[in-house]
Amino acid sequence: MLRITLICMVLLHLGCSQPTAQFESSNYKLVWSDDFSGNTIDSSKWITRHKDKMHGKSRIRKSCTTLDGKGHAIVKTQLLPNESEVGYEIESGMIATQGLEAWKYGLFEARIKFESHPGHHGAFWLQSPVYGKVKDNFTASGTEMDVIEYFGNRSLSQNVHWNAYGSKDKRAVGSGNLKHDVLETVDTEFHVYSLLWTPEINIFYIDGEETWRTDKAVSHHDEYIILSLLANKWEAVKVKPENFPDKMSVDWVRVFQK
Repeated sequence: MLRITLICMVLLHLGCSQPTAQFESSNYKLVWSDDFSGNTIDSSKWITRHKDKMHGKSRIRKSCTTLDGKGHAIVKTQLLPNESEVGYEIESGMIATQGLEAWKYGLFEARIKFESHPGHHGAFWLQSPVYGKVKDNFTASGTEMDVIEYFGNRSLSQNVHWNAYGSKDKRAVGSGNLKHDVLETVDTEFHVYSLLWTPEINIFYIDGEETWRTDKAVSHHDEYIILSLLANKWEAVKVKPENFPDKMSVDWVRVFQK
């Protein structure tokens, strides 16, 4: 068993894992991955993004993203009692390859079991390091690509955003609420969510099956990966304290390129 495990690890390191997304992938090789082995987040691959700052209605805490020792990253939302009107602050996890690794084009895949309750949304997404730093100029700023977002109420979507963060002409295109069989087990089983990003188009997949595509606002910038479980203003009012803490689990993340 040990020998088989070691062989599998070597093959993964050499880029021999195959994409889940169904497309002509023979020219694509594994260039980066994390299977979340061990007991602590690999600091050579991930940072805590916006550590101790507010993102929407969430305070981002390093302690809200951990490994469970079974090969999963656990991204958590918890409520910290305080003296505010609602009686708590929302603390959430968000990690990113920001400042460590970024890629231009490729196939991005993650195997995720999402959170169960409304009041926050889990996401696997990409963003340009200069996103929003130049307003109303998509070419200069790049995009945000939401490989998948899940809002805890059987609402699952895939999106591309551009001209955000202070731009007058904020724009987005998206799949809308996906009607997919995965919704039956989105928070009880792991599923693979994928984005094939080429210079011409973005194609999105769930468990290898294409679910949505768009050729609008295709980014030509390097982009980094983000895993998060966050509460926006409109979500936070749906928080029921008895349902928290809540979590999403990530089995692995992989990047393939030509």
